Amino acid sequence: MSEAVDYFSNHQLKLRFPWRLYHGPIVEALGAAVRRSPGPEVLNVGSGPFLELARLPAEGRRFTICDIDPRAVELARSLHGPRIAGADVLVPDAPLPYPDGRFDLAVAMDVIEHIPSPRPWLADVLRVVKPGGQLFLTTPNYGSRSLKLIETTALELIARLQGFSRKNLHPTPLDADSTRALLQAAGADRIQVRTISLGWVVAATARRPPPP
Repeated sequence: MSEAVDYFSNHQLKLRFPWRLYHGPIVEALGAAVRRSPGPEVLNVGSGPFLELARLPAEGRRFTICDIDPRAVELARSLHGPRIAGADVLVPDAPLPYPDGRFDLAVAMDVIEHIPSPRPWLADVLRVVKPGGQLFLTTPNYGSRSLKLIETTALELIARLQGFSRKNLHPTPLDADSTRALLQAAGADRIQVRTISLGWVVAATARRPPPP
């Protein structure tokens, strides 16, 4: 999960115009997933500072966050205080530091495209979900020609002004079909995949199957 570039400051832009054209529907879909969660325990993998938390239903939910960036985890602690039940710094490329079946819902928003070997990573995310529990993830839709054009022009220009490049930022570019196939390969079932955010985002929900 390690990256060669630092774009931590971009988290601050997520819910501002024009960035919210991309991220706003993700937050709406996340809120729906939290409301449908079969239980209270929610894990946000690759959470960043979790700026979306203020827009999510809180009653009856306990949020745990984790990220490889200690600054993001510390900022989340300072921003959210008792609203988060746990906040952990991850070791890159190591398994998640949680026991099997710990959470009712795991979410990962625009994380999987950063993972060079996404299948074992996704299987580990499913591992910490209870049997019968849910997974929600999003990823940029590289089946969208307009997204690819924007990434290589306007977004690359903005990135360079901020001191980094988007080239090689996403070693695992996915579209709707490859996202579905990856979820199946990782062992999920009841998979639903759709595009949101003007077609620029793949949003998927799935289940960790219960024992036969």
